[in-house]
Amino acid sequence: MAMAGRTDADRRPRRSRLGGMLKSFFPRVVRAEEVPREASAPMGDLPPMEGSSLGDPAKPPEPPSQFELFSREWQQISQQDNWDGFRIEAQNKVTGHLQAAHSLFLGTQLRECGYIYQFGPAFQTENGRTVMVARAGLDGSVNSRATQKLGSSWEVKGSSNSHLKDPQRNMHEGSLEYTGSEMTMAAKLAFQGAWLMGGSFTQRIVPSLQLGGDLTLVGVNGVTSIGQIGLRWAQNRDVFTAALSRTPDPRTGSQSHECRLQYVRKISDRLSLGSELKLSHPDRESGLQLAYEYTFRQARIQGLLDTDGKVSCSVQDFTGFGFSGMIDYMRGDYKFGVMMHVLPQQEPGQQPA
Repeated sequence: MAMAGRTDADRRPRRSRLGGMLKSFFPRVVRAEEVPREASAPMGDLPPMEGSSLGDPAKPPEPPSQFELFSREWQQISQQDNWDGFRIEAQNKVTGHLQAAHSLFLGTQLRECGYIYQFGPAFQTENGRTVMVARAGLDGSVNSRATQKLGSSWEVKGSSNSHLKDPQRNMHEGSLEYTGSEMTMAAKLAFQGAWLMGGSFTQRIVPSLQLGGDLTLVGVNGVTSIGQIGLRWAQNRDVFTAALSRTPDPRTGSQSHECRLQYVRKISDRLSLGSELKLSHPDRESGLQLAYEYTFRQARIQGLLDTDGKVSCSVQDFTGFGFSGMIDYMRGDYKFGVMMHVLPQQEPGQQPA
């Protein structure tokens, strides 16, 4: 009979998308099965990136990216930790999950007094689902942020930056993010002298292509809106992202549009190259940046060159010394720095983190 030929999977009702989002809050029972030795064998020195069809077919695909992380590969290469003068970064292990961090800058131009000292704790649970970091400085600044994962798809984030001497630097922000199998959503509420409210949405079209956008409302001159749309394409070692943003000018009331195109190529496990092209209208301005990153097990080298006449480089050994250099040929500004890491003594037989 036709009814007798139906399987249990046919009789099971389909779960709605909203039901899947809510179910991610609760733990699920997963049956672990033995993986064949052939399926777990490496496919080469370089693991395929998201959207690649060269990986293990039994391995689940990577989850889609939040809109603000579309260009995360380019951000990792181009956003350098540059400084000037002498810098010391020290860490002290308090417990297995709590560390105390100290930062000292001497002879720096980042402050009028020529020095900076910051101290704060960093806490992370063993499974990494809860992260809390705080910093307090002698100049009256207090910064903190926290991240908490809920279930398998939700994440709550909060951050607060306050300054006792400069109220304009006060900022408080909270956000809620959802990451599903084919889509992501995020909502954000912030206060920085004015209220800001925003949201974003992304959808994976094919395994290598993802589209999305976000909208931010600012409580200035009534209500001001800032919008963005973008795409992310990732295949094997190549990542291409594009974004088009619309920002109002509070002085003239006109709209300004900017287009950003980024491309990152992973040459090897250690070396990555990237570039970014910026175009703005109606200003008719453009800019081009080139960057590279070479990583070791406990060290990293970064370099950046742009058409504004700026050159920067950062060399960091996370267990020893580091060097930083920044040159602005247009302004005639030269900044160089040296850094030293002071880490807690490792237990006998323990490898450095």
